[in-house]
Amino acid sequence: MAASGLIIRRNERHEISLPAQVRVSFSHTELVKLSKGTAGEKGWVNVHLIDFSENGIGIVTEVFFPRGSVLEVRVPDLGDPEGAGELLRCEMRVMRVQMTDRRPAYLIGGAFVDPGNETRGQIEALLDRLDGVVGEEG
Repeated sequence: MAASGLIIRRNERHEISLPAQVRVSFSHTELVKLSKGTAGEKGWVNVHLIDFSENGIGIVTEVFFPRGSVLEVRVPDLGDPEGAGELLRCEMRVMRVQMTDRRPAYLIGGAFVDPGNETRGQIEALLDRLDGVVGEEG
């Protein structure tokens, strides 16, 4: 029997729009090398977080990251007056890469890699905040 090609999601995805940063995880620095000038300080690349679920995230970036690579992700807490707080700090494995049609960028879907207790707490806290926003609007 042929596969239908449909993507079945196990968890609800929240569409969001937040600035974030990614860099190649230490475990993959020998496998993925970015060209000079692509990344900023300490290898961070500015991206845009566009969806969020219990098991992963979606980002848009102008930098290509290959499928299977592991990225370190950080999402700053824009409400932190000192600018040092983070809503999320985790690793994700790139599961899907697709070029966008409107601008030269890539839509990347990733799955969280072995989130520990602290990361799981950050994920749950962000999901609670997103559920609260949805509840107020609907």
